Amino acid sequence: MSTKADESKATGDGLSQLGKGGAVLMVCRICHKKGDHWTSKCPYKDLAAPTDAFIDKPATGETSTMSAAPGTGKAAYVPPSMRAGADRSAVGSDMRRRNDENSVRVTNLSEDTREPDLMELFHPFGAVTRVYVAIDQKTGVSRGFGFVNFVSREDAQRAINKLNGYGYDNLILRVEWATPRPT
Repeated sequence: MSTKADESKATGDGLSQLGKGGAVLMVCRICHKKGDHWTSKCPYKDLAAPTDAFIDKPATGETSTMSAAPGTGKAAYVPPSMRAGADRSAVGSDMRRRNDENSVRVTNLSEDTREPDLMELFHPFGAVTRVYVAIDQKTGVSRGFGFVNFVSREDAQRAINKLNGYGYDNLILRVEWATPRPT
């Protein structure tokens, strides 16, 4: 009766057979020696000429993304909007900005209130663009207030008039104009 060790010696390991047959298993990318070592363990890597494959060199004739900071002598990142020749009028124009003028603050919400609930409550007064309910990060429950943004100011005023003092989820809501965020 033979054991597994005996069987593997008799049939041979696939990798060991390749190595014995003269086949090369690996080639070092630094010194190009065959079968001695892996590239990460190359004893000649300090002596090898540096390759340009991973070195960042600014292209000649183009504006560099790095520039010297005044007086420091070190290069510093310059955002595209601040580079020479950049169109500063378009900065942030493609980003969607919230219209705080038509924003309503809703307070005294229950812990169970979520954004779809507020959307359902405020949608009958006009087109709603955004609903936000403040949620506690640790517990995952509502913090008791939220914001609703309307397309038109008249719809927001109608919602304030009807829902301020309205009983919702066993609590009396307080609905008022949201104060604009400081810029």
